[in-house]
Amino acid sequence: MHLPLPLTSFRVDRPGNTAIPLLVSSPHSGRNYPSAFLDSASLSFHELQQSEDRFVDRLFENAPDFGATLICAEFPRVWCDVNRDWREVDADMFDPPPPEDEVLLTAKVKAGFGLIPRYVSQGRQVYGHPLHRSEIKDRISVAWLPYHEALAHLLSEMQARFGYAVLLEAHSMPKLPYARSCDIVLGDVHGRSCSPELTGMMENRLGSRGYSVRRNTPYSGGYITQYYGRPEQDIHAIQVEICRSLYLNTATLQPGSGFEKTRLNMHSLLAELSAWMGTDALLPSL
Repeated sequence: MHLPLPLTSFRVDRPGNTAIPLLVSSPHSGRNYPSAFLDSASLSFHELQQSEDRFVDRLFENAPDFGATLICAEFPRVWCDVNRDWREVDADMFDPPPPEDEVLLTAKVKAGFGLIPRYVSQGRQVYGHPLHRSEIKDRISVAWLPYHEALAHLLSEMQARFGYAVLLEAHSMPKLPYARSCDIVLGDVHGRSCSPELTGMMENRLGSRGYSVRRNTPYSGGYITQYYGRPEQDIHAIQVEICRSLYLNTATLQPGSGFEKTRLNMHSLLAELSAWMGTDALLPSL
């Protein structure tokens, strides 16, 4: 029997020694499920867990050892998805519905994956009943707003200290239905969210470790990457999607045989990124 942990919002792990202006964000790896949510959901706990970017936080847990700061959501994305605009809600899920000026009907919302998701995947509906409108504000105040306030503060702090900041958005993805394998997708909003040198550097380093890497297809960058990535203001954001089959047993949702190798490769990427940033590669031109 699953005994749910108390809901907490997020954690921030700062570097113990020399810091660099790199913030690693894992917004979808939270595993603390509110008990009231579990009671109200129409899906099993195992089905709800399948919506997580399972253990991505553990793949990057040593980021502070390389001078980076790590921020991880503790709440599950199926309860509140912070990689959405706060207005991306499906009005039909609520009774009474939210005001029209607080609704942003996007493709994600239409697909059932808004701020408060309707589905986990494959049309499996999370709730068998309408939610009260108050759930929107409650989840925004407990989860969405604190996470984004922390992101904005940390990036602003880094930029003020170093002249620029880099946000690495860490995610996982299912195996993609392509003829050629795809292990990792880098999303830079088609060149708009970060310096092309940063994307190129990461693509080269990951490729040198044998990974098949794509850019922006099919994931060009979610809300966080799009919103915070402002290279013209010296804040660079890049999204990293790692194929779950590399590190996860997708049947048991436990670390798979490739977990340790993937974790070590992500640590190597962080070390190389730290060294590369130490060359002032992204410093704004004076």
